Amino acid sequence: MATLPLTGTLNRNEISIPNKIQFLPLVGEFLRSEMQRFKLAESLVFDVQIAVDEAVTNIIQYAFPDGRDSKIDISCSYNANRFTVQIRDNGVPFDPTGVSKPELGEQLEERTEGGLGVMFMQELMDELHYEYKEPEGYEELTLVKKL
Repeated sequence: MATLPLTGTLNRNEISIPNKIQFLPLVGEFLRSEMQRFKLAESLVFDVQIAVDEAVTNIIQYAFPDGRDSKIDISCSYNANRFTVQIRDNGVPFDPTGVSKPELGEQLEERTEGGLGVMFMQELMDELHYEYKEPEGYEELTLVKKL
């Protein structure tokens, strides 16, 4: 699989991928590379990769029901006490910060579908912020891991 070009500055880099599931491993490689560049703990790398993987997977699976080709932009930035990932797409808007946690105590067949991935994002990251940019027509999900 080809590597996609990075753009950015000293403390911020970004990557754009097509909205296709086969490009998801590039996101994980990008995150790992960025976090290693800043010498962040391996446990933080794992948490961020799982949360971002879930967010990008949801975008790929649900934000483009018409099947149109688009791109997803992922940027990382780092400062002394936070690692921030921003995910931007122009698919169907969805605010994961408004999703309530699923009832895990219920029997499997009684549970409503969905919510586990968002729960992982909420549990693994310290902050989640969502914003829909109306005139520009894109949504942006920001995930923050405090260091």
